[in-house]
Amino acid sequence: MAGSRRLVHFFTALCVFLCSSAPVNGGKRGNSDKCNYKGTQLSSTDESVRKPGVTFRYDNCSLNWNPLGKHFIHEVNNITYTHLSCDSQAAVVVHWMASPLGIEHVKGFRVYLEDKNPEGKQCQHLILKDPRQLNFSYKTIRMSSQPFAGLAFETDYMVRIVPFPTFLNDSFFPPSFLRTNSCEVLLGSDNLVCKPFWKPKTLSVSQLGSNLHVVFDHAPSTFGFTIYYLYYKLRQEGPFRLKRCKPEQNGPKTTCVLQDVTPGTYAIELRDDNNTTRKQTQYHVSQVHSPWAGPIRAMAITVPLVIMSAFATLFTVMCRKKQQENIYSHLDEESPESSSQTTALSADRPWPRPKIFICYSSRDCPKHLAVIQSFAFFLQDFCGCEVALDLWEHLEICKQGQMSWLSRRIDEAHFIITVCSKGLKYFVEKRHRKGKATSKENNREPTASDSAGNRDLFIVATAMIAEKIKEVHQKSSDLSRFMSVYFDYSHESDVPTSLRLAPKYKLMDQLPLLFARLHSRQLSLTDREPQPPNVSKRNYFRSKSGRSLYVAICNMHQHIEQEPDWFEKQLVPPPLPNKRLPPPEKLDSGLVLNEVKLKHPSESDGAVRSNFSCCSIIK
Repeated sequence: MAGSRRLVHFFTALCVFLCSSAPVNGGKRGNSDKCNYKGTQLSSTDESVRKPGVTFRYDNCSLNWNPLGKHFIHEVNNITYTHLSCDSQAAVVVHWMASPLGIEHVKGFRVYLEDKNPEGKQCQHLILKDPRQLNFSYKTIRMSSQPFAGLAFETDYMVRIVPFPTFLNDSFFPPSFLRTNSCEVLLGSDNLVCKPFWKPKTLSVSQLGSNLHVVFDHAPSTFGFTIYYLYYKLRQEGPFRLKRCKPEQNGPKTTCVLQDVTPGTYAIELRDDNNTTRKQTQYHVSQVHSPWAGPIRAMAITVPLVIMSAFATLFTVMCRKKQQENIYSHLDEESPESSSQTTALSADRPWPRPKIFICYSSRDCPKHLAVIQSFAFFLQDFCGCEVALDLWEHLEICKQGQMSWLSRRIDEAHFIITVCSKGLKYFVEKRHRKGKATSKENNREPTASDSAGNRDLFIVATAMIAEKIKEVHQKSSDLSRFMSVYFDYSHESDVPTSLRLAPKYKLMDQLPLLFARLHSRQLSLTDREPQPPNVSKRNYFRSKSGRSLYVAICNMHQHIEQEPDWFEKQLVPPPLPNKRLPPPEKLDSGLVLNEVKLKHPSESDGAVRSNFSCCSIIK
């Protein structure tokens, strides 16, 4: 008994050793044994078996690859293919003959097979077991690769065979092409793999009480499905439960009933009897209640929701209406403190009040002009300043002339405020670029023949202010007399380059700083006075002048939101006038009328007439 046991252990160890020492190509051959050579061979040679002694060792293409060599090896010839099926898929075996040119230097071959998709590239690395095995006498010996499995039916592939080692690149060796056979040829027309793939178009689930009704359409009769399997389970459960459903013969669809299912989310999967077709879905089963529980619960939920929605809608409408009226309601709320504050500011200020000159662009838009006028009125009424604005002094301008009035107002002003905007920067820098603002042109008296008239006065004023800033900056660094302000619908970049040295304020965010600056230099005061506690962005509109300014700024914001390119539209030249129509033919009545001739005024009369028209506008 002991001897027989030793003998059994010896044979067992011997079998394990032989299995573990089996070569790699044995596994490959095992895989090739699974392939069925039922397919046809496209072409072959007279010699169908390898010459004795020619053996290959199959290795991984990604390992031990050193294709560089010192000799020239010619491309292989007589490439043929054998079509077969492996695991219900197409497969191909590649055959070739080595070229006699350089055959003695061949140590192996690399066979590449790929389709249009680069990711599907396959490779086989064939190494001669005896490196010096091939010679000129092997030029007619057919060599073969292992089967290339996993190919698609009726698909074009490219094959490239590269002998190695050689100094030539892989692209030097020309490829050959093949097309795999059809499924019917390789597997037979009765095979299920060759039948068209089918899935039910519809798989609907509905709940009726505690039962689930699963409805699906039938497969065509050519598939021959005799029964369908319905697998279902709760999503958190482990294995599926099975329900067999026979197809209904009288209709295109079948209804399978799952009885007494518990509430929860179910995963439902439909399969055929061959397990080649499946479709999945999920369905949530609700708790079943009495017939009246559903309507009562629906009403109990719906009625409060409707009431809450109505209150929410009413509240939203009222809030929006309140928000729309909030501007004017806050503006109308002029508290006694703000009124007394404004009165106290006007009464406590020593006279004369600070003189302010405002320079602005008159070529932006009418709403911007409304902001300028409201701002000037605010400075005069709320801030207790004496404001010089050309819109208020047409009569003085007509009497003194534009340049005289402008020079005098700039010299008399304690503070010079330049309201920067898109138009001011554009026209000032445009004039500066073109070089038209010469000293001679700035000092002459404008007449009615000027192209822009009063509209270009701000360009001259800006140039004069910039010159004064430059002079003061060269003498001393105190530029507190000059201020560049811009409202929140403009940007700091709208300040012209010539005015960048002056202090800049964003209105109405920095209104307290501006107010403190205006009242920090009274005629006899050198120190800055304390800022009034109620002068801020949040309550300046409680005064009448502040209310007017607030509304004007809001209107400008609304104008910009409606027309974001409002300034660019103003720069577009007006369309050319239509061609004049020929004068209508006059009917001769026999009467002769004297022709009236108009006498054109001279240049000297033009200035007088211009001043007269300007003054008449003021009336």
